[in-house]
Amino acid sequence: MNNFDKVIYIPKELTCFHTYLKDSAEQVALLKPIQSPAFLHESKFAGLPYLTNIMEHPKDVHNQYMLFLAQINFSELQLSNPFPKSGILQFYISQQCLEKVKHHYEHYHFKVQYLPHRENYSDAIQDFTYLKEVNLEQFPIKHEMKLQAKTQYEPVSAMDYRLENYFNPEIMSASITLDERSFQDVYLESYLAADHKIGGYPYFINEDFRKNSKFLQHYDTLLLQIVSNDAHQIMWGDSGIMSFFINSKMLEQLDFSDIYLHLEEY
Repeated sequence: MNNFDKVIYIPKELTCFHTYLKDSAEQVALLKPIQSPAFLHESKFAGLPYLTNIMEHPKDVHNQYMLFLAQINFSELQLSNPFPKSGILQFYISQQCLEKVKHHYEHYHFKVQYLPHRENYSDAIQDFTYLKEVNLEQFPIKHEMKLQAKTQYEPVSAMDYRLENYFNPEIMSASITLDERSFQDVYLESYLAADHKIGGYPYFINEDFRKNSKFLQHYDTLLLQIVSNDAHQIMWGDSGIMSFFINSKMLEQLDFSDIYLHLEEY
């Protein structure tokens, strides 16, 4: 897409940098949780997943049912490649994740599975009594919430390591306002990226974990980000975030076998 077609928010203090901001802009679907039950096949946080009789609810290495975190029905979104146009993507976490697992990239602590597009969803199972023994007391999302998506473009976020590809350190430390606020101060206020989202750029509390690792830079696409939010009754640890990353080429091939889960809190 031509940069002229990318509509992004630019604060007046950064208008002279609009070319660089638009160069960096990526598509994003911002997710707005609604305090309303969703149908089994719809996009949601928490609640119950869409499953059929030939599918199994994921279990962890302790043979415990994983906790259903989120579901994205791509037919409800308007994202272009490398994201699919349809199908359902589900996110599950192990109950062990609630104990602040450090090696969170290891797949036995979470499960991401993709269900190809179906013409109808009438074959969904309705009996979830098998989950009655699951303990949700520490689960980060208190209620099922339907998701509404708004697709737009956003520039590179303040904490993404790729910010340095567009702005050099000298610019970032320079004062750009009459009250001597620096470029970095204004950028943090404008592009922190602390939203529930698919695509776009991630938010980090400390720093981008990929910054100094070519291996981790392989995970170049934000598959899902969930941030702590009191109004939505979402809380991971101490006001933390949960972010799932994937390689863009693998995403385009609908290969979800290599996902990195990043957990961070204050």
